[in-house]
Amino acid sequence: MAQLTDPHLLADPRGHYRGINSYAQFQSCLRSVQSVDSDLILLTGDLSQDETWAAYGLLRDQLATCGRPALVMAGNHDHPHLLRSCLGRHASVAPCGVALGNWLVIGLDSHRAGCKGGCLSTGQLDWLASNLRAHPGPCLVALHHPPTVIGCPRMDPIALETPEHLLGLLQDFPQVKGVVFGHVHQAWQRQTPLPLMACPSTATQIPPVQPSFQSDAPGWRLLRLAADGQFHTQVVRIVNGEARPEEPLSHGSPGWFAPHQDVARC
Repeated sequence: MAQLTDPHLLADPRGHYRGINSYAQFQSCLRSVQSVDSDLILLTGDLSQDETWAAYGLLRDQLATCGRPALVMAGNHDHPHLLRSCLGRHASVAPCGVALGNWLVIGLDSHRAGCKGGCLSTGQLDWLASNLRAHPGPCLVALHHPPTVIGCPRMDPIALETPEHLLGLLQDFPQVKGVVFGHVHQAWQRQTPLPLMACPSTATQIPPVQPSFQSDAPGWRLLRLAADGQFHTQVVRIVNGEARPEEPLSHGSPGWFAPHQDVARC
């Protein structure tokens, strides 16, 4: 499985977001993903910067070239109704779950209209608990907003509201093996009590809280899910047009890939 996040696409594929062509950089990351035998593309929000149908159309057309299923979710820069209208026939749109072997990947919708920060309604948390009760196999949860502070003064005030509601719920379900999120435009991870992992943006980066290889380069996260509930993960950066896996960080999550190891499916 490949996680891409925060592409901030514009209606004009030649347009620039914070000084870079976000569409071209998204294409570079997606080409890198296509070189890996992955069963699912996970897009964790801020898909469009200008909240236009045309921007979502560019994303839809790019996903069509992959020939792989996708799970997409809204971020604070998205227009959820346009997103679903444009992509609903071409991808799974959160909140929903996607089965990968004996795993269940659950995407949550943390978009909050008019706000940079996120929230999860009581109804969505009840829905999540119901799905977890129905699936005893391993699960991975994904959303846009971080369910924790990461130590970044710029991003912590606009994280998920009342994250303890989500984390407290997840701790009641030992089959949940980790949470991945976007929003913070950097690689970040914490191992306990539950692995929490952020992904670099395919567009621009924010100075990282944790040491990171080529921290200003666009990137994506590779996750390999094993049938026994273990998972392997690694961040891949695009540097001068080439994919370069990061070395493990000090706060590693289970089973890091060696930089040049062949990657299996999922």
